[in-house]
Amino acid sequence: MSVFLLPFEITKDLERSISRFWWNSKTNDNMSIHWMSWDRLSRHKSAGGMGFRDFRDFNLAMHGKQAWRFITNPNSLATRLYKARYFPNNSFMEANIGNNPSFVRRSIWEAKQVISAGMRWKIGSGNAVDIIGQPWLLDDNNPFITSDIRGLKNHKVSALMVDNQREWDEEILRDMFNDRDQQCIRRIRPNVNENDDVMYWGEEATGQYTVRSTDFYKLRRVFGGKSTSIA
Repeated sequence: MSVFLLPFEITKDLERSISRFWWNSKTNDNMSIHWMSWDRLSRHKSAGGMGFRDFRDFNLAMHGKQAWRFITNPNSLATRLYKARYFPNNSFMEANIGNNPSFVRRSIWEAKQVISAGMRWKIGSGNAVDIIGQPWLLDDNNPFITSDIRGLKNHKVSALMVDNQREWDEEILRDMFNDRDQQCIRRIRPNVNENDDVMYWGEEATGQYTVRSTDFYKLRRVFGGKSTSIA
């Protein structure tokens, strides 16, 4: 499950086998009583369920770990091989699926939305982060800029700072951004001790992606309540 995205029907068969074990009180299937729906059983215990994992979401979360390694370990052999083959001119998150991708490539590519749900940027110099389209604001619900500013497309966060200083240019903030974005930006204190911007996983205190920390119910919202599938 950490290498291949299992076909949708296989994950459902696994769930049916588990559910039959919990539902059936006798060997005769016709005599079983479904005391609670599988959707309810698979909810987290804090939400009134039994904490059983949705296998499809779990499968995607495991591929998210592979995708996270591509993002955070650009010098690893696997990342360099995949980059040379599938995204030589941009990053993993920016790339399309590519021409004639392998099944492993397609499986990991499906996890892009999983990563998008929890990845965040910690601002240092601001030279590596685009103002528009990247998650760098301190807002759990929406870490993206919402102001409609076409002139700032492809510009870096460093352009919003006073020259040679790690302070926001208040004049630019007032002229370019709506009130919500201004407040979010002002809450950020660029790290004066770090020249590089750092990618971190917002769902874990350590900043590192873990399958355990992935919110499977958030994944269902990301995919509109429907799991993706590769036949």
